[in-house]
This record gives sequence, C-alpha cells and structure tokens, in this order.
Amino acid sequence: MNNIAAYGHKFFVIAGAILIATAVLQWLTRPRAKAGNRALRLLDATTIKVFIFVVFGILTILVGIGTIPMAGGR
Repeated sequence: MNNIAAYGHKFFVIAGAILIATAVLQWLTRPRAKAGNRALRLLDATTIKVFIFVVFGILTILVGIGTIPMAGGR
C-alpha cells in the first residue's frame, strides 16, 4: 500500500502534462471556422474542449505537486 501512495503523485503530474499536451495538439490540428465573428469562434466545441483539458490538466498537476491535497493524504 505504501508503494502505491508513493507513486500516486507522479501519476497525477504525468496525467496533467498529458492533458495539457492533448489540448495543445487539439488546438493546433482541429479545423475551426475562419469566417464569423470572434464570439462564435470562442464558443466553438474545440475551444471549449481545449479550455476544459487545460483547466483539468493544471488542477491535476497541482494535486500531483501537493498544492491541492489529495483526499486521505497526510
């Protein structure tokens, strides 16, 4: 059980980095509408997904480095 707890933080850091990398790659590769106003481009599904991935990636990294405590942790 102690080994799982010791490597749990590394898992969160790696998972957060993967989420952020996925968001960046999604932003660069997914097609977005060129025409239209700026508000419609910000409400595009790709932009919303990228925002959610980055937010959860940052939160996951903060859990991994110990800024946000894990449930049941010391």
